[in-house]
Amino acid sequence: MTREELLRILTFVDSNREISEKRTSLATVDPRWNIISYAMRRHFEGKLLTITSAAMAADVPYGTAMRRITELIDEGMLLKRPKSKSGKSFSLHPTRKLIAEFESFAMQLKAMVGNTFGFTTGDGEIGDFYFGGYYMASRILPYPNAMRAGVGVDRTFRILSPSDPTFKTLSEFSSNLDELCGTNVEIVNLPLDELHGEIMKNAKNPVSKYDLVAVDLPWIGQLATEGVIEPLDALMQEERYNPSDFHNAAYRGSSWNNHQYGLPIQPTAELLFCRSDLFAEAGLSIPQNTEEVLFAARVLHRAGFNQSGIVMNYGRGTPVAHTFIQTLADFGQPIINLTPLGDEYDLTVIEKENYRPKLDTDAAQQAAEFLLELAEFSHNESMICNWDRRIGIFSKGQAAMTYGWSIRAAAFERDESSPAHGKVQFVPHPPAPGQRTVSPIGGFSLAIPAGLDPQRKKASWKVMEYLTRPEMLKWYVLNGNLTSPRFSTSADPEVQASSDIITQVDAMDRRGELQIWPRPSIPEFSDVLNVLGDEIYLMLQGTSSVQDALAKSQNRIDAIMRDRGHY
Repeated sequence: MTREELLRILTFVDSNREISEKRTSLATVDPRWNIISYAMRRHFEGKLLTITSAAMAADVPYGTAMRRITELIDEGMLLKRPKSKSGKSFSLHPTRKLIAEFESFAMQLKAMVGNTFGFTTGDGEIGDFYFGGYYMASRILPYPNAMRAGVGVDRTFRILSPSDPTFKTLSEFSSNLDELCGTNVEIVNLPLDELHGEIMKNAKNPVSKYDLVAVDLPWIGQLATEGVIEPLDALMQEERYNPSDFHNAAYRGSSWNNHQYGLPIQPTAELLFCRSDLFAEAGLSIPQNTEEVLFAARVLHRAGFNQSGIVMNYGRGTPVAHTFIQTLADFGQPIINLTPLGDEYDLTVIEKENYRPKLDTDAAQQAAEFLLELAEFSHNESMICNWDRRIGIFSKGQAAMTYGWSIRAAAFERDESSPAHGKVQFVPHPPAPGQRTVSPIGGFSLAIPAGLDPQRKKASWKVMEYLTRPEMLKWYVLNGNLTSPRFSTSADPEVQASSDIITQVDAMDRRGELQIWPRPSIPEFSDVLNVLGDEIYLMLQGTSSVQDALAKSQNRIDAIMRDRGHY
């Protein structure tokens, strides 16, 4: 189970205990559990645990709490470690024994809940559901029903969005939306770069032209920091909104500095697309690591037969910059000095030294060298490829592999004339040998522009909440969108039948393989892309060496971060 799912189980158990211990007279306070629960929560959150805080968490008199802490230390459940040279102050840490005991408990609890409510398969696989998802609803989601109270037919409700499948569906069926939302809905679709520009331009207006804006996840930090979009925390608390059904990666990716700024509507994971028929003909297994990706590309590269081993996004600027950042994650490292948190990196606090670029590292050199080697077996148009050109080449059968966003699989999954139709196996980003599997999460969330009057802001929340409901997300899937940010939507049989990719991405999120840290949404993210888009491109062209490209990137990004006063 992932760290987030273990935290959900902790919350579930603590809430149950609170009912029996504090809201009724059925049980007494259990200081041992309270200490263990607090210790495990601090461990999962990567925060310091002190003897004083553990004693307070016990919720019993101090002397009783200290006896329980001592017992846990003596049993080998907690480790007491000096945190100063004088040895007068100590920190507490869960031992391997306690961690193993708790994980065993959590697994058994999850299995019991799954079997009780029928969330697992006949074999009782606990990986079949994610603890906290909305599985109690009918597995077959109904057609969306109209809002109980519409937004108002006397006004126009404008949504600024990209030209992507979900928003094309909204645009094509705007008359349906008018009826469902009880207002005149206008969808404005723009290309990605124009969309960002329009969001920033709109922020300068005295009154926003739009009621909702769709934001790319890496923009969240900039838009939040500059006050372009509103935090949702107060609205969510007022409405008692429960977001637990959302995929964890997409939901966390819509936050910044511990505040929620958006609700996921069209998340997408970058995967490796493999032509399973070509792999079978060559007697190759699907790649599990970067070395196997390189080997498969070499074997399947038949340029004389108009078939390349792989097609890559090496186009100058944003495309190649994203390719490098996402490849760097395959080698276990983020682009900046994020604080490690277990097998992941902490995105809740990004400050000072966290902003320092990490391009003068062995991982960065290995990632760059891997991309250079892969270029030899890449399609000859890779150096001018962006996302559309790359998926077009793959869909035409001219490459055996490509990295691609899951949302773009519709190019061949929905096109029966494509040579790749029904012949593609989707796998998470193959990591470098010895590294953990990580696939970057991207896509769009809906956000509320800053500065709306209270009545208009309330209407924006109503529509945002409505457009991200499970049944609406199913509607988008059935109209061509191959993505679902909710566990309940992914569990719908009709959704699962539309494409294997939805089920696979859902399982990846349950396993913790989808992560936001490869593309941290810092305000300077676009500046980082601009630098890498130049330097990595020149390296792939052969104009500069790996060492020069990385050194120049390091120095240029370092200058940007210093100029912004981060360190």
